[in-house]
Amino acid sequence: MKRFFAILMAALMLASIVGVAAAEDWTWNQRVEIMIPAGEGGGLDTTLRTFGEYLSAELGTTVTIVNKSGNVGISGYTWSYNSTNDGYAFQFTAPTAIISDAQGLFTGFKLMDVLKPVSGLVMAEGMFFGRTDAPWGNDINELIKYAKEHPGEVTVAVDSPKGISGAVIAEFEKSAGVEFDWITSDSSEAYISVISKDIDICMNTWSDAGAYAVSGDLYALVTCAGQRNAAYPDVPCTAEIGVESTLGYYRVFTALEGTPDAAIDSFAAAVKRAVENPKWQEWLAQNGMTNDYVWDKEELAAVLKNTYDSTVALNAQ
Repeated sequence: MKRFFAILMAALMLASIVGVAAAEDWTWNQRVEIMIPAGEGGGLDTTLRTFGEYLSAELGTTVTIVNKSGNVGISGYTWSYNSTNDGYAFQFTAPTAIISDAQGLFTGFKLMDVLKPVSGLVMAEGMFFGRTDAPWGNDINELIKYAKEHPGEVTVAVDSPKGISGAVIAEFEKSAGVEFDWITSDSSEAYISVISKDIDICMNTWSDAGAYAVSGDLYALVTCAGQRNAAYPDVPCTAEIGVESTLGYYRVFTALEGTPDAAIDSFAAAVKRAVENPKWQEWLAQNGMTNDYVWDKEELAAVLKNTYDSTVALNAQ
């Protein structure tokens, strides 16, 4: 996954001079609203509420967070689509809404036709966590071997079968040549059900379930990434075992059609300044994240397109 992003970033290094000028032309004279397509307390919400303090300081205005959960992202973006997109309305976007659009779930508009990339922020890598008494132990290769010998028997808890969790699992299954038995579960219930040994494995992030791996209540089996994460260096990555992973839990900023380019460029410039705040960088390290994914709008456009195209391809199988 990181290899894809490294190639992407290398190809898009040059910043637009016009964009820089446009950013300087925009003045923030009222509060900025950022819609989160999820409820309070989850990963998206926690990330933005933490970063929002530093972003607000760089914008020089208040940042208001609007939570619009439900319907695999559709409710939030429908609300944003019907709002005034005058330069003061943005979204904190995760892959789920892009996947929903690729699956044709939006009505009245196509999200990718009206979505405008603004800036990247963070990536939370998907990870498989497993119960500690499983026959494959703490070995992802043994899990794959067992799953091939017992197709459809290994249970996996997934919080959003039609969202990013489902897409990451489906991509893993295809590349590894295995088939799991999917059990729909809330994100927090997923790892709890694995701890209680009711379900074999779950798809979560380190920020959600890593503490339970450290305590020994779960096994962290593999990170869906192109290289190991320095925050948990003992956990192997999918690239090591020959499994392709191009999808991840990115959290990025977008706007909708009608938003002035000057506002988009000014907002993106503020993000790039805010990510340098030492307190933000400390929070990233504590949650196994880095500043490697602060994509510009051209890079982000390619990432969003990759999510869309990958979902279409997976659904066509």
